[in-house]
Amino acid sequence: MPAVTANIVPLRHARPGVVAYVKSPDEWFVANSGWIQGSEGVALIDTCGTEQATLELVRDVRKYAPESAKQLTVVVTHAHGEHHNGVGVALRDGGTVLAAPASVEVVKAGPQTYGNVFTCTQWGVLEPPEPAAVRPVVGWRRLDLGDAVADVVAVPGTAHTAGDLVVHEPRSGTLFTGDLVFIGSTPMAVHGSIPGWLDALDWLQDTFRPRTLVPGHGPVANPGHTAVHTMRVYLEWLLEATARSRDFSKLATQASLRWPTWSNPERHIGNLMRAYADQHGRKLHVDLAIDAVIAAAGGRIDLDYLLGAEPARQIS
Repeated sequence: MPAVTANIVPLRHARPGVVAYVKSPDEWFVANSGWIQGSEGVALIDTCGTEQATLELVRDVRKYAPESAKQLTVVVTHAHGEHHNGVGVALRDGGTVLAAPASVEVVKAGPQTYGNVFTCTQWGVLEPPEPAAVRPVVGWRRLDLGDAVADVVAVPGTAHTAGDLVVHEPRSGTLFTGDLVFIGSTPMAVHGSIPGWLDALDWLQDTFRPRTLVPGHGPVANPGHTAVHTMRVYLEWLLEATARSRDFSKLATQASLRWPTWSNPERHIGNLMRAYADQHGRKLHVDLAIDAVIAAAGGRIDLDYLLGAEPARQIS
């Protein structure tokens, strides 16, 4: 497995600077982040899953942001470890954290390492943020960064999770979607709602009409609507497939054949279990769905192997 690469993608070269921090290969615990920089502050969208990767991310933010941009605001798009584990690391020199109300307590509690799912020795020193630094976002909040703004918006209802945020930079039309959008890898839906996710995708396009879309996983999309359409087709298929069958193993094989280039196909079975529960009014036993995903992967996932010598860095 090659080392994970952090690819710095400038999306707006003039101030305000907008940068996507795209991680590849698209594997477990490899997620995108990015930042919007003004003359007085920086909005950092998500951190990384390990201390080392987050330190590299913060160094790059400070390297490319103006010297005067001292104020750091970390926006956590949702409370999954590969996105928020490094919040305490990023805020060692101060700053604030914004999260959706349903994610606040998880972020305050600190890193998630999912010992039943992963084996890993590379976490480093991951501390929780100061509780007072973590603040909820309800509805729409505009961050004034000095000559730049970032709109932090809570996603209505339950979608990928019960506590999703997106970040929009209006001048460039760039939308950081968190895990509402995956590109090139199988989404993970067990902690959310398939119908709610579909509603959120409609809301996303109606509200922002983005010109450039930075997904939670995968390359930058331009125009963004094609990536949203692909997500919608997949989520609708999950509902259609589970309307007539609960043979999740057979349906997961069909999904792998239908989307053969997507990485992490073991996630299909958990998504199908989520879709079946959603549409038949059943409560999903999330632990059982995760167990099914792990079994489809052949056992606990070795992050030391997948992450390699993380991180290497490239600049587009």
